[in-house]
Amino acid sequence: MRRINLLPWREERRQKRQRDFVIHLLLAAAVAVAVSFGIHTYMQAQIEHQNDRNAYLEDVIQELDRKIESINELKERKAELTARMEVIETLQSNRPTIVHLMENLVTTLPDGIQLSDVSVKNDEAISIQGMADAQARVATYLRRLNDADYLDEASLVGSGILAQSSKDDAGFKAGRYVFSIEGKITPPGDDDADKED
Repeated sequence: MRRINLLPWREERRQKRQRDFVIHLLLAAAVAVAVSFGIHTYMQAQIEHQNDRNAYLEDVIQELDRKIESINELKERKAELTARMEVIETLQSNRPTIVHLMENLVTTLPDGIQLSDVSVKNDEAISIQGMADAQARVATYLRRLNDADYLDEASLVGSGILAQSSKDDAGFKAGRYVFSIEGKITPPGDDDADKED
């Protein structure tokens, strides 16, 4: 049998396959480089876009922080103004109370009693010191004070026994009865609220 030498054909085919392999390898490498470059470019664009968004959000957050700070300052100013208004309203509402209270002290004062000291504490309590000709006059004065507007819970301080002065005190004659009364200042609005409760 005859032998046919096919080596040159195989050699050509092997070289062609090697060339094809190298070409395919280079094409695959080029495609890989192109794909990686595209991915890198896309990711870089996404990162830049996200950085732009982050910068925008930071600007918005800073603007909102400034607005919040100004709102907090306005709230503080509002609270201060509200507190001032409440103080002014309290002073305005208490101003006539003291005037009416002093008027009541004078109109309820019976003959034979002289007041030596009247003091108001915290616009809530009043302390009255004075002298009387007789104990009955002090009892009458105490009843009148409790019946008067703007004053309530008037009572004698201490044991309730009036001491007789033995000497000339504060311009008063000797032999008079010294008394001290404490009471609660109650504007008419407070009395109405207590009655409703």
